[in-house]
Amino acid sequence: MEPWQGLDVEEQDLESFVKRGNSSRTLIPGPAGNVQAAMINQDSEQPESTQKFALDIASATYERDFKSNPWLWAEQFIKFHGLLKEGKIANATQLGSCKCTTILPFVACIVKQCKPNGLGDMQIYIKDTSATVWASVHRKVLLNPEFGQDLTVGAVLLLHTVAAFSPRPRLCYVNITVRNIVKIFKADIC
Repeated sequence: MEPWQGLDVEEQDLESFVKRGNSSRTLIPGPAGNVQAAMINQDSEQPESTQKFALDIASATYERDFKSNPWLWAEQFIKFHGLLKEGKIANATQLGSCKCTTILPFVACIVKQCKPNGLGDMQIYIKDTSATVWASVHRKVLLNPEFGQDLTVGAVLLLHTVAAFSPRPRLCYVNITVRNIVKIFKADIC
């Protein structure tokens, strides 16, 4: 018997292994998926209240960000190396405090958005448990073989002695250079 003849399988034998999905819609990943989910909720036969649905979306977003593998690896790294008091990531400087501080001693954050600025640098949107702010990433970080490839959406950054400036009361920017980076955990770390 030829090896290819052993591959002949009847359709009814495969049905137990293959299961069709019952959903006719696929969700767009990221924030656009939240809007799409809200629209699907409104069109459903028994829609949830807007407040409850928004709370569920916020909770799912929090879980996706702060229970992700890169975030869990960052927690273990901080604990193992004793980088923060009691080895807890919760003791990191909160991004929400950058409006009143010019230097943030230690920050743990997740990258939510990346936008090259055309001059070799990059603007990124970073988030921790307290706030989401814009950060400017120097081109030397992007060219650095140790860090450059890992700086993507979903990556977790551990930063120290980071300069923050606030041109307006409700607006804050963080400046990230090679010297500020302790570690970057790739978005797809297992």
